[in-house]
Amino acid sequence: MTRKDYVLIAAALREARSSFAAMPNITVYTNGVDNAATRVADALSRDNPRFNRERFLKASGVQS
Repeated sequence: MTRKDYVLIAAALREARSSFAAMPNITVYTNGVDNAATRVADALSRDNPRFNRERFLKASGVQS
């Protein structure tokens, strides 16, 4: 995968996370997106040793 792919995935996760902002049970949904982002970051880290996990999670909107 390329950096462009990582940016695309992070943007999609960030958009999914922000789409729940107006919902009453926001924590349930954002926790799910955060969990998905973390698991994707773990998989990408295993695939590419130069992958910057923290940068990806920040770009995904996950609070660290």
